[in-house]
This record gives sequence, structure tokens and C-alpha cells, in this order.
Amino acid sequence: MKKFVFLLVTIVAVLIFTSSRTTISSDSRVGTSAANFTIGNDSVVVTLDQFKGKWVIVNVWSSADAMARIENIRLSKLAARHDGVEQLAVNFDRSKALFDEVVAADSISATHQFFCHHQDRTSFNNSWGTDGTACTFLINGKGVIVAVNPSEQEILAAIK
Repeated sequence: MKKFVFLLVTIVAVLIFTSSRTTISSDSRVGTSAANFTIGNDSVVVTLDQFKGKWVIVNVWSSADAMARIENIRLSKLAARHDGVEQLAVNFDRSKALFDEVVAADSISATHQFFCHHQDRTSFNNSWGTDGTACTFLINGKGVIVAVNPSEQEILAAIK
């Protein structure tokens, strides 16, 4: 009986850990058209569609997830170094004040950082299949998702 319980717990743990960054809906997979969304911050309101013709990195992050926060900093710097590449960082922090503090502390441009208000999260999650989990999408100039959770090397190879 102990072996059975141990085996069951092990299988459940493996499923949980292997699925944590793969909760992407069928509408947000490589080769599909990216769902349009509108989001704003204190200085600008943007839609994904306005970036047609450019590479776009959409990353969903939260400061509660240290790896996602580090990834957001890295992606912000990568996009700033390359013309024709835009970053739209969608944040799911518990409050706008926390988000503002984190953006300032991380010394990243607030221009491409967007706090997703609680009332908008369900709509965003339904369109992108993110369930609020950290993930990154690379979208080409035609609005097609070409990579999900790409490495920096994969992004650089694609945008050349």
C-alpha cells in the first residue's frame, strides 16, 4: 500500500511541475494568430494589432515569481537593443502600487510594462490561455505566434 501511495504522489508531483509553464490554450500555440488585446499604463494605451510589421515579445509575469521577474528584465533589455522589436509585458501583481515599485526597482522602462487590473485578467487569460502563469510569446510581423517561452538565443535567431 505504501508503494502505491508513493507512486501516486510521485506521478501527481511530476504532472504538476511539468505543466506549470505549459498551460497554453490551443489558441495561443506556435503557428496560430495571436489574439488581439488592448492594455494601457499611465502614459499609453496599446493594442497588439498596432504592432503589425514588427516582432513583438508578449510576456506575462508577476513579481511573486522571481524567475518571471528576472525574465521580464532580460526581455525588456533585449527589446530595447533591437529595432523592430517591441515588448508588451503584462503584469499580474496583486496591486498596482506593488507593480510600480517593482518596475522602478528593476530599472526597466515603464513604457512597455502594463499592469493587468483584476477585472481584465479573466478576459486576458481566456484569450491567451495563460491562467495567470508566467509565459512568453514571440509574435512575428504578421501577428503569428512563432515561439512560446523562447530562450534569448531563439528570439535572436528569429528576429534576424
